[in-house]
Amino acid sequence: MKYLLIISIFANYLFAQINIAVSLLPQKTFVEKIAGNKANIIAMVQPGSNPHSYEPKPSQLRELSKVQIYFPIHIGFENVWLEKFATQNKNMKIVSMTKGVKYILMKKHKRKNTENSHDKKTYVKPDPHTWTSTLNVKIMAKNIYNELIKIDSKNKDFYKKNFLAFLDEINSTDKKIRELLLNVPSDSKFMVFHPSWGYFARDFGLSQFPIEIEGKEPKPKVLLELIKKAEEENIKAIFTQSEFSDKSAKSLAKELKIKVIKESTLSKNWSQNLINMATAIANNK
Repeated sequence: MKYLLIISIFANYLFAQINIAVSLLPQKTFVEKIAGNKANIIAMVQPGSNPHSYEPKPSQLRELSKVQIYFPIHIGFENVWLEKFATQNKNMKIVSMTKGVKYILMKKHKRKNTENSHDKKTYVKPDPHTWTSTLNVKIMAKNIYNELIKIDSKNKDFYKKNFLAFLDEINSTDKKIRELLLNVPSDSKFMVFHPSWGYFARDFGLSQFPIEIEGKEPKPKVLLELIKKAEEENIKAIFTQSEFSDKSAKSLAKELKIKVIKESTLSKNWSQNLINMATAIANNK
């Protein structure tokens, strides 16, 4: 019986998994590609939920108590919750997945100053949707790999093999997208509701044309301006996400007699999702 207990303890040690948490499903895919069966990974934002305003469930908060590494990606809900996560689990290491990524600035917005309704303040902010770029995901993959070999150095060769295989997959995805977009004119615009495809547009010489303004549906006057601009740009489709309202997108599409295409940046199947987006853009130009 004593020997069985020793064998059981040794087996548990050999096959122990690292408990890792991430914010979004694409991140979970990235970690899975490198960590394989050596990690148990949870993603906080559930399918169909808005990652800018998500509130974790009590069951997720309980799961976090076992987590050894959290990889934030600087998306909206983390501004409120990340510090709470750290307080709840003081042994959890927080490592930015986007360390080394060069952020692009989102389009300038204007908001009224509360002290003077006639005074407007202009500001810019970094675009958090970094994972829509193949270049950025290579950086994220390296950050994941570096952290895994720190916490589990005995499996370094395993992680390195997976990391290199994932880099090959990222390169293959990038090549496929470039082939699909080969006949799409440089700086072509595509209309989106939520401006989450900025890095994708940058990587592949495109320009996203957002409908949403500061997270809100545009007012009727703005909609009319958008219709005029969409006609000038010869827009053939509007891309929406299930995580956000598509009411105004449908109104625009009806007026312009064009398609509404749902392509979420939050899909777990990251590579195919980007390829699907490129295909849709190529077919609607």
